[in-house]
Amino acid sequence: MDQPSISLCMIVRNEAEYLPKCLGSVMRMVDEIIIVDTGSTDDTVAIAKAFGANVIQMPWGDSFSAARNRGLEEATGDWILWLDADEVMDVAEAGKLKELLTRDAIQEQCVEGLQFYFIHHMKAGVVEHNCLQRMVRNRPEYRFEGRVHEQILPSMLKANPGMAIGQVDIHVHHYGNLVPNMVRQDKLRRNISLLLQSIQEYPNYRQYHYYLGVELYRLNELEGALRCFNSVLSAPTGFSKTMLSTAHKNRLITLETMGRFRDMVQYSEESTALFPDFTDLYHLKAAGWKALGQTDKAVDCLQQALSLGPAPEEYSSEAGFGTYVTCRELGILYASAGNLKEADLYWTLASLMGSGAKNSDLGLTDIAEEREGGTMLQPDR
Repeated sequence: MDQPSISLCMIVRNEAEYLPKCLGSVMRMVDEIIIVDTGSTDDTVAIAKAFGANVIQMPWGDSFSAARNRGLEEATGDWILWLDADEVMDVAEAGKLKELLTRDAIQEQCVEGLQFYFIHHMKAGVVEHNCLQRMVRNRPEYRFEGRVHEQILPSMLKANPGMAIGQVDIHVHHYGNLVPNMVRQDKLRRNISLLLQSIQEYPNYRQYHYYLGVELYRLNELEGALRCFNSVLSAPTGFSKTMLSTAHKNRLITLETMGRFRDMVQYSEESTALFPDFTDLYHLKAAGWKALGQTDKAVDCLQQALSLGPAPEEYSSEAGFGTYVTCRELGILYASAGNLKEADLYWTLASLMGSGAKNSDLGLTDIAEEREGGTMLQPDR
């Protein structure tokens, strides 16, 4: 079977610092690069052209969807891949993408879009991960919607209700949280302005309230962020499991930042009841108990997290929760309680897990059984 062609479509503005690494990570597996530039004043356009990109100049019109769709109009590939400039595909894995697109399962399961495994590099060395759609078959009826945090899935479902979104084991590294704070704040305020416009235009699309909560939190406007998350969780119908579980997580993070630890523990009961396999929620519950001086209860929560292991891929989860981060935190708690023997054990386990050892290699299940009874994701931008 002939390998399908792939068009890379991007929208950029003043991304000279990040664009070379992004384009370099995918240039060998895409057949064309289409860049929609919305007003760069640095070397972004020259860099894009050096990679052979077709650069389209488009005035910024307060709509990410309009800019993305302009690029899609020019795409000639069988499939369309889209990335942001601060995202880099794993070069070693990218080469297998075209072969994956020839698999019979793609046709048999009516796969019209693909998700990738995203690794979000946060401040202080924290890494979070989730799955995001970044490929779609090139069909004119598939177009982005929304001024900001634009989505293509609604148009896909409208045009083809029986279609499926597949997932490939290819990693994309996202570095957007590491950009200078002033630049981030400008982008956040821009996003908030667009979200407020969107809420007025589409009052029934309540996902905008979730995104607004995330942006307000990142600007340290905590009361507003908490109101948004409470609004989402008070009427959760229509949200995906990923977004709804992350809203629960973000509410707990917001309460922690506000120092409202009793509320944090109380709400965590509701959250873990709804998502009992979401490891991050037990970590947050443990943080609440720790802040309240309830070390034993914090230990119990972390033991639950350890028994669960890493959260399933459908959740937005911090790397190390359920493994080495959990063991490290258990070590800290045991040390604070004066139990240095247990502390040393868990710190040793944390070190081994951090080096790549698996739970089964360490006999961790047996250890947990013997003792039984005895960071906010930014949205997709």
